[in-house]
Amino acid sequence: DLSVAMIPRSAFLAVLAAVVLAGLLGQDALPRMDESATVYASRLIARGGQLAENIYVQALLLFPGAAEASVTVTRTDPGASLKMPSGGEPAQGAEDLLKKSDVLKQDLAKNEMEIDAQQKVSAKRYAEAKRDQESESQNSEAIPLPLEQPDEIRASMPAIDRSGPEMRCGQAIPCESRLTTRNVELHTRSIFQGSHGNQYAWKYIVKFTNHGDETVQMLTRHWVFVDALGKLESEVKGPGARGVTPVLPPGGEWVYESGSSLPTPHGSMHGSFQFEVLKSSDKNKARSFSARVGRLALSQDNRAKNVPCIEEAKENLLPLTSVLSIERVILGGRADYAKKQSGKYYYNYDVQINNARDTDVDVIGHLWEVVDAHGKRHTIAEGKGVGGVYKSQSRRLAAGDAFRTQGQLFSSTPLANAQGSYRVLIRGEDGEEHEVETRTDYMGLSAKKDVTHVPNFVVDPNYR
Repeated sequence: DLSVAMIPRSAFLAVLAAVVLAGLLGQDALPRMDESATVYASRLIARGGQLAENIYVQALLLFPGAAEASVTVTRTDPGASLKMPSGGEPAQGAEDLLKKSDVLKQDLAKNEMEIDAQQKVSAKRYAEAKRDQESESQNSEAIPLPLEQPDEIRASMPAIDRSGPEMRCGQAIPCESRLTTRNVELHTRSIFQGSHGNQYAWKYIVKFTNHGDETVQMLTRHWVFVDALGKLESEVKGPGARGVTPVLPPGGEWVYESGSSLPTPHGSMHGSFQFEVLKSSDKNKARSFSARVGRLALSQDNRAKNVPCIEEAKENLLPLTSVLSIERVILGGRADYAKKQSGKYYYNYDVQINNARDTDVDVIGHLWEVVDAHGKRHTIAEGKGVGGVYKSQSRRLAAGDAFRTQGQLFSSTPLANAQGSYRVLIRGEDGEEHEVETRTDYMGLSAKKDVTHVPNFVVDPNYR
């Protein structure tokens, strides 16, 4: 018998990894006789994505608040790509997967390979709609792209009737809702998944159906999660959903699922998705709109619950999350308190960047600014590349693709504001590269427990 001490460290780790994979994936962990190493690795990634979906809810219970992050792409590590390296063999069945996704009624993406295929389909459909619009504009006045930001689009919609079908305040609400805005129906339902300690977890499924004759694209999302006492637990803003900005032609459907957790056995959620109209026969209609998600219960027994409605946040208050779109490069961010050290308050930021254009873009530079509670601005990080975990490394994003990056900020005050800016190379209509500054919107930083909104020190520098 050989002792473990006699086995080289690298060989031992390789054997250990193989044993772990075999335990998690079963026979799928073993290479097949007819597949190359590249195809084998690609299959493991896809199978691992399915495994990740299965353990996702358990992670919510062990790490409360993780699902409320404004970025929810199912990447296995910051910036991980689903595409094969240049010169490598295509993933097995990749073309079939793309064809399967390029249908009017898209199924739920169950792993990263399927998400990647949906991203490609969205980029293709946007490019087609753009070409059609350019062709039509040759014989008529061109339709300008919408300039409103996601928050402005939400604010432009009619006021919410708190006793109407959108909120249903003062009554027991079921664990699902259906609302239609501009012929786009959002059917949302929640399903209880279990509890761990004082944390309760749910997954929620959102189905989009376009009943109209316009082609629309969902670009950003907004969620509000409330506990059983009517206390705001978290607010989420971000690009797309699950890394996808789906394009819905007339009759189109798209569905995704995600999760959330609360410290109470029941609560509620509501929100909205912001859309751009890509093709319409009525050029006088607004080019963007916000489709609301009716309030629904998060219930331990999956029964209707009467959850108090929350009041709208006051003006000049910033949530701990933000989203902004510039030249169809969409940035969503969030920062969570980490620690206090040497008189400074440290926060971990998490940013998702979505490329909703029809060509590749390159992220080549970064800058992070913090505005403290006295209105004083501080440059925390600046330089080449993406920054954070990427350091000075740049990152190329294919059309329709998305990635995440993380890093750390600090402030001299327990409440502050932060904004991240990223220099991006885009390819214009003339084929030439142009540099643009994309950024997150200002978001709140809070070292105080249960503080969900922070004063806007940028517009009110005299706040004390």
